[in-house]
Formats: sequence, structure tokens, C-alpha cells
Amino acid sequence: MKLFENFSLKDLNTFHIDVKAKRFILVEKIDELFDLKDSFDLPSEKILILGGGSNVLFTKDFDSTIIQLSFNQLSEINSDKNFVLLKAEAGMVWDDLVKSTVENNLGGIENLAMIPGTVGAAPIQNIGAYGQELKDTLYEVEFYDLTERKIKSFSNEQCQFGYRDSVFKKSLKNKFIITSITLRLYKNPVPVLNYGNVATELSKEGIANPTIKDVSNIIRKIRTEKLPDPQKIGNAGSFFKNPFVDEKTLLQIKNNFPDVPSFLQENKIKIPAAWLIEKSGLKGFRKGNVGTYPKQPLVIVNYEDATGAEIIDFAKFIQKTVLETFNIELEPEVNII
Repeated sequence: MKLFENFSLKDLNTFHIDVKAKRFILVEKIDELFDLKDSFDLPSEKILILGGGSNVLFTKDFDSTIIQLSFNQLSEINSDKNFVLLKAEAGMVWDDLVKSTVENNLGGIENLAMIPGTVGAAPIQNIGAYGQELKDTLYEVEFYDLTERKIKSFSNEQCQFGYRDSVFKKSLKNKFIITSITLRLYKNPVPVLNYGNVATELSKEGIANPTIKDVSNIIRKIRTEKLPDPQKIGNAGSFFKNPFVDEKTLLQIKNNFPDVPSFLQENKIKIPAAWLIEKSGLKGFRKGNVGTYPKQPLVIVNYEDATGAEIIDFAKFIQKTVLETFNIELEPEVNII
């Protein structure tokens, strides 16, 4: 365990916001979690668990304790002729896990390639992309209960997964530290091709019978072409969630925009937030140091040394404009602190 005071977070958040934490603790072994409260007298409501910093926006200095986990082992728990149970520790980089499963032809998370962040953060908002979500393969989550000071486990059902949501954002918020996840992965995977332009891009490459490796590689290509590299341009990926609307709202939008894209998901109609932002005239829009990325307006970027407050103001302007144009309120996907 390592402790730092007045610690700069600029290199630990992908927006590259220059703020400091009063105290930063790097936990290198699971056993060290049991010493946290005795050593540092941590009030749970004042703790922030930081993964890869890829889904947070700091608006000011953090006047308390931030904890980051570095343990990152991967192990096979069990297997049969159809499935493998694979356990990944919380500090592992998510995309390293994806690469490992794809190389071993274990299916279930290959479409989640290049999602930034760590394994421990993945269940909190049920990460998803290109037709897959974590909940599709998650078998178990282990976490340290800050109140009872012991390791617990939750099944998939107990995690109460929803669209970019889970029990960890609701009743367990600020009461836990995820230590590992176990995935149930397919030994004979069937590629998921029914989302976005994955099938089209595979066809362009002349791939008629794609493997999960083919699919994952195509998604990497699509993401690289469409999304900014956070090492070069500060961003946190998709800033807003894709909103769900009722049929009446969709029909009203179609009156003015007949080409509105929509998807049925869990008996609800989802409209891409990127499309709403673009049709509101904000694709590539820039105000000072902040803007929407020209190739993907759902991504808000920090072009220079923007503050968190500047980015929040810009996000609110987008929300206001979309609301005025479509009467739809966009909800941030990024955790604003």
C-alpha cells in the first residue's frame, strides 16, 4: 500500500483535468483493504474509488481520499465443454482482458474492445458497446464491503443490471470496493454482428464467416477512426447516455426527421444521443477550450487546458439545445465529481 498527500490527478483522468486529491492510496494487494479503516480512519462517504479515470469529470480538487487498486491477476476458475469461468482482478486494464479472451477464442466480450478503464469499474455501469453488455456474461462480482469490512460476492441477478446502471450506483453507492469479476464465456462463440456498421465493415474486408477475432479487430478499426485518443485529446468517451423514448415521442420526431434512427431494447425505444446532438447543430461545435469531437459528437473533448467547470457548462449547453430541439433530456454517462 502506498500513500500520497496533495496528489495530482491530471495523469489519472482521461479528461486531463488538473486537480488534486487531499490523499491518494494505491492498494497493491487485496489483503490491504482490511487495513484501510484502521490505518486511515476513512469515512466511506468521503472515499472515491478510481479505476482508469476514463469515466469521471473532476470539477474541483477532491478534498478527501481517493483509492486505486493495482492487483490485476487473471485465472480460470472452472470450465466444461461449453463455457469457461474466468476471474479477473479489479486493477486489470479492461482491454487487456478483452484481448486475452479473444486470443483464446472465448466469446462474450469481444465487442467491448477498446473501452477504456479497469475491470473493477466495468460492472458499476454495466459497460456495453456494439450489441454486447457486461451483464450478458458476468457470473459474479466480488467486493469489499466498507461497512462490514469483509469480502462479499454478488450474482448477476443481485447486481441489478440496467442500461449503464447497477446496484453499485444505487443502494451500494459509496459502500463497496470491487475486487474482482468472474465471467462465463463461450468456448464455441457466435459473433454478434447486428449492431452499428460491424457487418458492413466486415463485408468490405471480404470476411464472410467472421470469427470473434475478426469482429473485435473490426470494432477496433471503427473506434480508432471515430473516437479521439485520450492520450492526445482529453475526453471520457461517450459523455451522455442514449435516451429511451415512447412511441409518441418517436413519431413526433419523425414528422421533422423521417430518417431518425431508433432501436428496440428491452421493449423500449432507444435513440442515439450522437444523432440528437448532430441534428441540433452541435457536431464539431467548439466553445473556448471545449468542443464536441467532429467525428463523434457524443464525445466532449478538452482541446487545451479546460477546467472541469468549463466542460460542465459546455455539457449543459448541449443538454439545453437538444431539449429545445427534440424535447428530450440527455443524461450524463460520465461520473461528475
